[in-house]
Amino acid sequence: MSDDKKPKGLAERQRLFRERQREAGFTQKTMWIHAESEEEGRRAAANGDPCNPMGKKHPTSWAVGWIDEISSMDPELVEDVQRGKRP
Repeated sequence: MSDDKKPKGLAERQRLFRERQREAGFTQKTMWIHAESEEEGRRAAANGDPCNPMGKKHPTSWAVGWIDEISSMDPELVEDVQRGKRP
């Protein structure tokens, strides 16, 4: 079996994935998420509120929650939120 056809281990697959991501312009960062702020962002998105994290306890965590909730919504609901309509 040639080296190209050998099954790759997890470490090798991760290394190759990271190389592809870097070539695509991504960098890897680790961040701490404040759970309460993230949940507040999720609730805001579910209620149809716009993404406005400034002034929150941890704006980045709030925005992560809002984006994650919006990403799981039906596309028509997302359009309503973007237009300022409540779901």
